[in-house]
Amino acid sequence: MLDTLRTWWHYLHGKRSEVAQMDYKDAYMAKVVLDIHRKRRDKRVIRVPLAALEPIHRIDRENALAATRQRADALRAHRDALLATRVLDGEALQSIIPSVSQIKVVRDDEHWLAFEGNGRLYAMREVFAPEDGMQVEVEEYRFDDARSLQRRLRRVRRFNRLE
Repeated sequence: MLDTLRTWWHYLHGKRSEVAQMDYKDAYMAKVVLDIHRKRRDKRVIRVPLAALEPIHRIDRENALAATRQRADALRAHRDALLATRVLDGEALQSIIPSVSQIKVVRDDEHWLAFEGNGRLYAMREVFAPEDGMQVEVEEYRFDDARSLQRRLRRVRRFNRLE
């Protein structure tokens, strides 16, 4: 229990500088993420191609950029071993680039929109090219009807100039 509290404290402490920089995009994104958690039917752990994972926001704040650079460096140190298996499973991700949660996604046709783990996703994309064929273990949230949430996640991507 104490380890869990310590982990969350470090996570929140690392995000403190981002709070002052928040704007309407962040507020809208937070509402969409809350609705994803509230409306999900279930969730499952699956592997998807790294090339099919799409971030919903940019990494453009200094502390997030620094964390992404550190994660990319950590992945580079293990690149050859990871390329041998072409899999970034939960165990590998947690040991190389640890986080308080898995990468969480919503499927949108042939892509998966990452609403949690965007910094890790950017680091992976920096280290591995689409032709590397890497598979990433993610937690997919599923819904009875996902169209509204997919539309809203695409709107978050537009707000962040990703579409």
